[in-house]
Amino acid sequence: MQITKLFEQVPILKTNVSETLEIDSVWSDSRKIKKGSAFVCLKGTKYDGYMWIDSALENGAAVVVCEEIPEKEIPFVQVADTRSALPLLLAALYGHPERSFRKIIAITGTNGKTTTSFMLKAIFEEAGVKTGLIGTTKYLIGNEEYQVEKSEAFLTTPDPELFFALLSAMRDAEVDTVIMEASSHALYLKKLSGIHFDIGIFSNLTQDHIDFHKTMEDYLAAKKILFQHCDIGVFNADDPHFEAMTSGVSCKVKSYSAVKNADFTALNAAFKDPKGISYTLSHDGKEQEIFVGIPGKFTVYNSLAASAAALCAGIGADVVAKALLKMEGVKGRIEKIPVAAPFSVFIDFAHTPDALENILKTLREFTKGRLVTLFGCGGDRDKAKRPIMGKIACEMSDFVIITSDNSRSEEKEDIIRDILVGVEGTGTPHVTICDRTEAIHYALSHAKEGDVILLAGKGHEEYEIDKTGKHEYSERKIVLEYMGARL
Repeated sequence: MQITKLFEQVPILKTNVSETLEIDSVWSDSRKIKKGSAFVCLKGTKYDGYMWIDSALENGAAVVVCEEIPEKEIPFVQVADTRSALPLLLAALYGHPERSFRKIIAITGTNGKTTTSFMLKAIFEEAGVKTGLIGTTKYLIGNEEYQVEKSEAFLTTPDPELFFALLSAMRDAEVDTVIMEASSHALYLKKLSGIHFDIGIFSNLTQDHIDFHKTMEDYLAAKKILFQHCDIGVFNADDPHFEAMTSGVSCKVKSYSAVKNADFTALNAAFKDPKGISYTLSHDGKEQEIFVGIPGKFTVYNSLAASAAALCAGIGADVVAKALLKMEGVKGRIEKIPVAAPFSVFIDFAHTPDALENILKTLREFTKGRLVTLFGCGGDRDKAKRPIMGKIACEMSDFVIITSDNSRSEEKEDIIRDILVGVEGTGTPHVTICDRTEAIHYALSHAKEGDVILLAGKGHEEYEIDKTGKHEYSERKIVLEYMGARL
């Protein structure tokens, strides 16, 4: 593609390259540069793209896209903002796949994004609509999983290079509607610049990612960016940040609630049955009975958000109800592991204080024996939530096992010490076991009849990250192999 066409949406401040220069690919990672590539310099919190200009040129870069003109003589294009330029350049390179879909729906919030996205996908497919899904657990084109190279970082919202390759593949597969999770990181770092959303969903806002955003106000502001770029915003009216999230947004505001009058309301919600939840969905003077076979109050909110968005998209309430009735759960979200034992084992992704509290409340409703919680906190992430989660786990469980969970560059023992600050004074019996596999074995070997064991934090993840890197790690496999050996 000629560089002038590539930069149609990106104003060029200054350049020294020919208008006829051909560009074959666009990358912000110098290691992926090849002959004919444009290298986009991004300044990050840890790395500065300007450090890798020489490497990019050695690998064959035809031009360097930058905000600051390099001192040495190199082919360059100067732009005002390389972060917002990157997705716009990729959109042009791929022939604007984002314009080919009938609808693009994005979900943001601290918790519930993944489950809500799968519910929405189920609803649209029940309506006969081919959908694509982009989220925390997988990328789907219809029912086919889009395979990502092992070298790629699997993110809730992919980096622009992967994101537009994915959208292009969805366009080629004739996907009608794209449903995606929009992380606060992606919104703040402008990874979705140039994308217009038909519907945006706000689930909730609780403490998370303060290591990156620094304050809750900054975290909220990042989430709010989505609603300056969509037609309709569907907001959780029961979240304490509802007013702040809806204030000043450019989209049409729609609300949903389980406790008050809203555009979409869950009446007579029942969520204490281990078989699932039920409520009457009220909207526009009409009512529809809803049942979802996933227990927990959070399922009321996730399904309500998905229902509201689907109705806003023109799908009938009867189709919504039929699709939700068929839902069998989402991997890593209150997922029961089939063990031949007089106790139960659940896996859940809960890795924030609010998520941990919600899952423990749900499990408590049908725990006949002890509620045993095994969890850890991620390294190089928000340290402030560690003692909070320790306190919640102890106050809401009968026994707690504190262990590791993606310690990354930190020492596991240091993370556990941070968690133990919140444990002090609770009086709840607990043990600390650094090795997560050993901790799981301990939980299973000490389980009693009627106990419910929660393995919290990893959920869908099939890996563990420590100082030595990323390794395959499956809690399901560990549980099933251990229980199988006991038979």
